[in-house]
Amino acid sequence: MASKEVTYYQVPDKYWHRIHFVRPRFKSNIENVLLYMANECCRIPKCSCEEYNRRYFNAIKMFPGNIDMADKTLHNWRTEIPALFGFYKEDKDLDITETSKMAVFLHENQDLTQFLRLFLFSFQFPGGHMKPQDLKDIIYHDIRFKPARTIIQVLMSGNRFLGEMGSEKEMSISAEEATYCIFNDIRVTSGKVTADQVAQTILGNRKKKIKYYNPKDSKSMSLTGKARSKGDMTRYAGDILDYMEIANLLEEHNGYYTMKGNELASLNTFANDVTWFSGYESFYKKKDIETMELSKVEPLWFEYVNNSMKPDLFKTDIRSIIGQSDEIDVVFEDRIKDVVTSDDRTSKDIGNLGEAIICGHEKMRLKINGYDEFIKLVQIVDSPTYHPGFDIDSFEADGTEDHRYIEVKTTISKQRIQMYGFHMSPNEWRVAGTIKEHYCVYRLMLSEKEKILFILRNPVALYKTDRIEAEPRDGMEITFSTEHFEPTQLLSWKR
Repeated sequence: MASKEVTYYQVPDKYWHRIHFVRPRFKSNIENVLLYMANECCRIPKCSCEEYNRRYFNAIKMFPGNIDMADKTLHNWRTEIPALFGFYKEDKDLDITETSKMAVFLHENQDLTQFLRLFLFSFQFPGGHMKPQDLKDIIYHDIRFKPARTIIQVLMSGNRFLGEMGSEKEMSISAEEATYCIFNDIRVTSGKVTADQVAQTILGNRKKKIKYYNPKDSKSMSLTGKARSKGDMTRYAGDILDYMEIANLLEEHNGYYTMKGNELASLNTFANDVTWFSGYESFYKKKDIETMELSKVEPLWFEYVNNSMKPDLFKTDIRSIIGQSDEIDVVFEDRIKDVVTSDDRTSKDIGNLGEAIICGHEKMRLKINGYDEFIKLVQIVDSPTYHPGFDIDSFEADGTEDHRYIEVKTTISKQRIQMYGFHMSPNEWRVAGTIKEHYCVYRLMLSEKEKILFILRNPVALYKTDRIEAEPRDGMEITFSTEHFEPTQLLSWKR
């Protein structure tokens, strides 16, 4: 039997340009690394470039699993993190480096979902994350491209076409389709082909069973003349799709990505985005571009990205993270009920949600231990005008009427976080030292598949006995490990 001839999708040579950008070695563990490095960068004060670089490199080396890693790999991390995520700003003329707003934003908000959305929202070609020579190629090809925006627009167009055809399927896209039909086609990345046309092309290719990756195609060849693997060809589009999944914008099934159903507001924000960093616009008119001139734009790019860290731009859908079936006590406080039921919530509400969950946990703990008379007395005491140094007033349930004063520290992410640090304000640290054994920090980590709780009783004493690390920075930066602490079962309130 003769083998069936395979038809491959072809982008004409004059329209082919392979988009690429910094690809971090830690991509498979990106949430833990970003949270850890943001926290570590916030520990480093403004200082000389050499001193900041030394402390920054040491922080990378101390990331779990890195201690025995080759210096070359660690130095790759050192350049990749600021190139892609801009966690610090370096002024070589003044010999000063300082931690950026991006790192501070992630450290203070503890919301990786929102952080990655903001990162993707500003991420564009051309951008300061690229090397000057690569920037020249982008500009010469008249490329102006925001990957996340384009992908979402294509998926929305595809959904509309499928609906018009009477199909109940959702539009999806694979890394191969995104690579060949979007990323590496100048007609798309320069805006000459619309999202509607791209969606029609993808759907038409599927109907005709057209393939994409062809190892014999000259476009698949590396500089050494060998064929790149399919993974190598599609990795840049694949990275953006993966980042969009972690940002809770897309969900993946068998290599195909669809839009997250309950994130319509955020998806529309991307689809209707008209923001643009215009620092490279003047170069489009030039025939000969000096790389040194392009390098001068880089600080302006990172200033633009840092100023894009706007807390209220995206609203993390908390229900999509904690799960629809989770029971949370919402009867005791109207503002907690609003967090769970309202569609208008921001990352600021993450702390409120953590307090709600822990309040329910405390009530259930008292009920299990036979202290029903105390249940109604458990209350959230923190407010915009009153900060007693803790969030929840509960009870010990140990045969006494002693109170337990709880400070809740919550992080929200799509995947499980294994970085256990948090910040305590000067007032929280002072109150913890005064209350001593009746002061507890509840470290709550919420992810799509699990909720993990650690309880640190009397943090000042734990620091003095070397069970936790604490470093002064407008209060205390706390770090602890699972060597000394085990997770506590998180209880759901049930009447």
